[in-house]
Amino acid sequence: MSAPLSILMVIPSLAVGGAEWAFVRLANALGEKHNVTAYVPYRCNSAPALIGALKGVKLRSLPLPHPFFHKAFYKLSLTLQKALPAFDLEQSLHSLVLRLLHHAARFDVVNPHLRSGTLMACRAFRNTALPIVENDHGDYALLTKEDPGLQRHQWLMERVNAVICPSQYNAALIARFPWHPGFQQTVIPYPMPAPEPVTPRLDPTFTFGMVARGIVEKGWAEAIAAFRLVRQRTTLPLRLVLVGGSPYLDTLKQTVAQDEPIVFTGYQEHPADCISAFDVGLLPSYFTGESLPWSVIECLIHGKPVSATDVGGIPEMLEGPNGPCGILVPLAPETGRASIEVLAAAMQNLAEDEGLRNALAARALLSARRYHAGTCASACAQFFSRVQASLLSVAKPLSSPPAVCNVI
Repeated sequence: MSAPLSILMVIPSLAVGGAEWAFVRLANALGEKHNVTAYVPYRCNSAPALIGALKGVKLRSLPLPHPFFHKAFYKLSLTLQKALPAFDLEQSLHSLVLRLLHHAARFDVVNPHLRSGTLMACRAFRNTALPIVENDHGDYALLTKEDPGLQRHQWLMERVNAVICPSQYNAALIARFPWHPGFQQTVIPYPMPAPEPVTPRLDPTFTFGMVARGIVEKGWAEAIAAFRLVRQRTTLPLRLVLVGGSPYLDTLKQTVAQDEPIVFTGYQEHPADCISAFDVGLLPSYFTGESLPWSVIECLIHGKPVSATDVGGIPEMLEGPNGPCGILVPLAPETGRASIEVLAAAMQNLAEDEGLRNALAARALLSARRYHAGTCASACAQFFSRVQASLLSVAKPLSSPPAVCNVI
């Protein structure tokens, strides 16, 4: 049995989101066999539920008791940059803290999450022979839109040693980037703990459900439009449950009549409780950075068939070892959004065909095995060790790091 690794995981904050939950679950799973330190500098901007979910992990943060202090610190950093353009107070502080943590713990590998976490790690250890293995959360899909020529990010690609991709879709995209010789990548899905036992639901109303961030690109309006079509075409009692919170969803709720069986639950700390009551999960997303949405994983581990759009890594998720465990919906060419007609047809088919639904549910449970937390953590640790072993010389200095690169 190999010796435990000393791992430094980096993410700016643990706000509510799929990437943040993936960070927490991976940290917990790695922490069962390895020594894990999580640098979450802006704990003050984090969700208590995510902070509280970290188990067996050393949490390190900046001593900022309230988001106000983070904003004040950021404004001070900007003010100083006006006088000293080459000096970034915020990033310099992160670099100092990260190097002090490394001096004390002698980490074997740094594992940053999200683009801002990678910026922190690369600036802190740009001249240190310490492997940086990034976890992608769809960041590179967004990067190609923000910086098509990759001019502002070339220095990062010269320092990052490897990337863990959540899906083959992400891996194919990342492989096209101009990485340095010796760069490595692999595909390891996000880990998900086994679901807690639930009491079977006795309510006969057939329930469609959706859990996602409260942004328009996740397809909330398309889910509602398709649900309304299904209600017109079937006599089955139906319900649509929408789990998430945001000003956008508050506005969307105003467009729903009081007598419509559409439930807005608001933000839920434990959405798995809602998912366990779904009959079918929905995710008609057209979000550019979609990779491996955790809500689809949650549906699969609960044995729920899913109807979702053909974007990011979703097609891989809905293709199980024994066949499909859901129904893919294409994006309409004229809108770039989910085809409401096709989504409605898929929803109606799943509601009315019990045999199809049961077959997809059984395959969903089989497909969910690939997200077993222990299996994913073991694969990550093995990849960390492989990258560490292949690092034969110190990381070369960055060619031209930008003078200013703010993160907030």
